[in-house]
Amino acid sequence: MPPTTLEDLFSSPGFLAIFFAVLLTIANIAVGVSILPRDQREKGYRIHRLLFGAVIISYAMFLFHLHQIARTSIFANIIFGYLLLAVPFSRRFNVTLHAVVASVGLVLITVVAVLNLI
Repeated sequence: MPPTTLEDLFSSPGFLAIFFAVLLTIANIAVGVSILPRDQREKGYRIHRLLFGAVIISYAMFLFHLHQIARTSIFANIIFGYLLLAVPFSRRFNVTLHAVVASVGLVLITVVAVLNLI
């Protein structure tokens, strides 16, 4: 049953996990953009990787919550695979492509969040 109030929405552990995944992804994209100049890469690379790990953990917690309430979603699992495979491997090709792939990941996480609210 979908939540009817904001209190119901924010008391759901699954929503909190996906909400933090979205916020952490936005922060990670901001850090990634800020380390584009060569002299900033050494300083920001560690925090960029830590934020990416936090996004993965948060999204995995969301998937765990979905599996607990027996609402498995193939689309949500595909997005998890996208985050695990496409985002890190796109960095090897081009920094701009990596930014675009990460931004698409943010949109896909938001789509998963909206679809699971209904």
